[in-house]
Formats: sequence, structure tokens, C-alpha cells
Amino acid sequence: MIGFVLISTNIGIKNVPNGATYYKTLERQLQQLQERFDGLAVVDEDSKCSPTKSVAFAKTHKTGSSTLQNILFRYGVQHELNFALPKGGWMFSFKEPFNADMVLEGPFKGLDFNLFAFHSVWNYAQMQRVLPHAKYLTLLRDPTECFESNYVYMGLSAVYKMDFNEFAQKKALAGLVRKPKSIIGKNQQLWDLGLNDTAMENRTLVMQKIRDLDRQMDLVLIMERFDESLVLLSDLLCWPIDELSYLKQNERITTKKTNITQETRKIMRKWLWADYMLYDYFKAELNTKLRKLKSDYVRQRLQELSAAKNMVTRACVIQKSDNSKLTGEFKMALPIVLGYVIDETKPWCAIFARSEPNFSKQIRDYQELKLKGEQLKGKIP
Repeated sequence: MIGFVLISTNIGIKNVPNGATYYKTLERQLQQLQERFDGLAVVDEDSKCSPTKSVAFAKTHKTGSSTLQNILFRYGVQHELNFALPKGGWMFSFKEPFNADMVLEGPFKGLDFNLFAFHSVWNYAQMQRVLPHAKYLTLLRDPTECFESNYVYMGLSAVYKMDFNEFAQKKALAGLVRKPKSIIGKNQQLWDLGLNDTAMENRTLVMQKIRDLDRQMDLVLIMERFDESLVLLSDLLCWPIDELSYLKQNERITTKKTNITQETRKIMRKWLWADYMLYDYFKAELNTKLRKLKSDYVRQRLQELSAAKNMVTRACVIQKSDNSKLTGEFKMALPIVLGYVIDETKPWCAIFARSEPNFSKQIRDYQELKLKGEQLKGKIP
């Protein structure tokens, strides 16, 4: 086997002396020969792809979407991109499909937007008005796990006055339907992606929605294969894999997680058949995409991502904690989820651990500075 090391650099070819250019060419030839021997596809610094600067993320409830949102937020801030923001707060309306006027007539009217990464009810046609040339993404999770997380996090256990397993036996088994205009409920992922309560009970319309999403989305990530999904995302967007490192966001404390019984899982799979059609379809699509890549390449990329994640954790995290030990920008929206006590002597760590509401507010403030023409470097460390 031929051994060599590729070292990334920001120096352009035109600035490299002729001798260095010669050795770079030789290095590339050695790399190609290496690939013939072991089938390892290596993406080097001379890859012809250019980083994507326009991304729209259809953010779904309780799928790990806040973790992906944090990745997108960080990239947008660090590369001084423009965010399509709600007129207020950190979410668009859940009661109606997204409309471009929610952004285009807002306080940042006139900006050329690059990133959309906030909760909304997905509307492809309207998103085309805001980000017509973006890469479109969404994230799905096993529907039983997703609904259980919503059930606890959104307080449905208090509404129904029963725990999740009892809900499955008494409500789901009886065929409870989603209430019209309900923000949280049955088949939440399809709802978030724009299918109404009536249509989600019709198998033909559900399948049509899945086909529509398959055409609209450049990548559907799967929570249960999140890191593998990020490998595909890195390739799709031409973003360095280390910039996709993360600290898990909004993870519930142990006492707020349900021990889901096998009987409950059987009931929920039948009750949430529509969300399972969606999930199973795109999980299979993700697996197909991964199989098309060489296994050594995927393994290498996962190792790189794991190393980047471990570096952030070791360097930054003092402790995972609920809100009792969190302060300021790290305090979470609800006390039942975990955040991070961060080593504040390292300013670069903060951006990984900010809560969604606080990060969203800082992005809004950052964008106001941009409109005023102020220098942005360092405004959000």
C-alpha cells in the first residue's frame, strides 16, 4: 500500500511556487493510484465542488432538529450569511402553512436570504419565493419515538391525564384522529411537512405527499442515522465535515423519558401508519444513498466527524445539566431538557451550546447590525 498524507490549506494554487505545484500534482497521482488499490474515495482540497450558501431546512418537531438547526446557525453566522427570520420570536406560525410574506414583508425586507432554519408548516411553493435556488432538507425520526417525545415535551400527558403507554391503550388503539388546526398531534411529521389532518387519513394522498417531498427535498436526514446523514449532508453542501460537529440539543432528562413497551410500539405503528409510510420511505432512500458510497469512505468520514465532536466535548463541556445549573444564553426553553455548562474561558465554545431561543435572538441582533452596515466579525463569538 502506498502511504501519503493530504494537508488542507487555504493558499490558492496561483500562490504556490512551481516546485510545490509539481509535488502537489505528484501527490494527486499517488492518491489516484492508492484509490485503485484499496477503493478508497478521498475528497481532497482540489475537489471541484463549491460550498453551498443557500439552504432551507424544514424543521420538524422532536426529531433532533434543534441539533441540526444549531449546525446551520453556526455555519450561517461564521460565513456571514443572511437568515430568513420570523417577524418575532424564534418560530413561524404552526397554525397555517408558511407564506413568503412572513419573511419578505418583515423587518429584513430587501435582504437576499441564504438560510431558512426555523419551525414552520412546510410550503414548498412559498419557499421557492424566498430561497428559489437553495438545497432543501428535512429530518425524520421513528414516529413512535417522535410522538412520545412530543407527548411529554409538549405537555400532552397533562392534557390527557395519562402516561404515554396508557395513551396508546386508551386513545391510539381507539383510533383517535388529529384535531383540525391542532399544533401537536397525530402524524406530527407529516403535519410539519404540510399535510393537513384530513389528508393524512387518506393513503393515496399520503403517498402523493411522499412523492412530492421526494421531488422537493435534496436530502432527508434520519435521526437514527444522524451522523451518517451528516456525511451525506457534507457531500451535498460541500461543507467541511468538522463544521458539522455538534453537541446534542434539547435532550430530555432521564426522568422525563418513557419506557415504551413493545405492546405500545405495535399500537403506535398501526395508529401512526401515515408517518411510518413517510419515515420508512425516506429511511430506505437514505440507506440507498449510503450504499452507493464506498464503505471505507463512509467509515473515514464518520471517524473525522467523531473526532471533531469529541474535540468539542473535551474542550468545551464541563457538565451536562438541567436549567438549575445553567445561566444566561445557555438556559434552555424548558426545564425538562439538558443543556451544557461550558468552559467560558474559551469563547469559541459558546456557539455550540446556546439555547435555541437565545441563539435565534442573537442572530436577529446580528442581522440588524448587518442592515446598518456594521462590521460583523466577532459579533457572535
